[in-house]
Amino acid sequence: MMDRLLDLVKKDLQVKTTMAAFRDFVLEQDEELLSNIEEPVKSNAKAAHFRQEGNHLYLAKRYEKALEKYNESISYAETGSDQLAMGYANRSAIYFEQGEYEFALLNIRLARDHNYPEKLREKLDMREKNCRLKIDEGLAKDNVPCP
Repeated sequence: MMDRLLDLVKKDLQVKTTMAAFRDFVLEQDEELLSNIEEPVKSNAKAAHFRQEGNHLYLAKRYEKALEKYNESISYAETGSDQLAMGYANRSAIYFEQGEYEFALLNIRLARDHNYPEKLREKLDMREKNCRLKIDEGLAKDNVPCP
């Protein structure tokens, strides 16, 4: 019985040692990979391009791909631009369609905080109202985004 227990402890230590070595390797690789990543040069033209691609994917109900394009749009959008605000607003539409109402509300707030165009506010207000209704109906996934 003791021999078997000793074997199990040895195997557990081997697994832990292997896992620690793997973790260290991954951390080393991540540092190297992260050091080679360049920040995208801000460009409202590129932001608009990716947002339009996202819009086409959204209309085709390809929400995951549309979300990727909206994320790219946001990453390229210049600070304080309407492109940034519209990227957040479009991303809120994706989250609404996916039933991620809390994330939709967060993105609605981000859109407003980043100068979302007044002429489009009614659309955003309606989406916010619909999100709150869905949450009140108990349809939330209880995901709480970090602001």
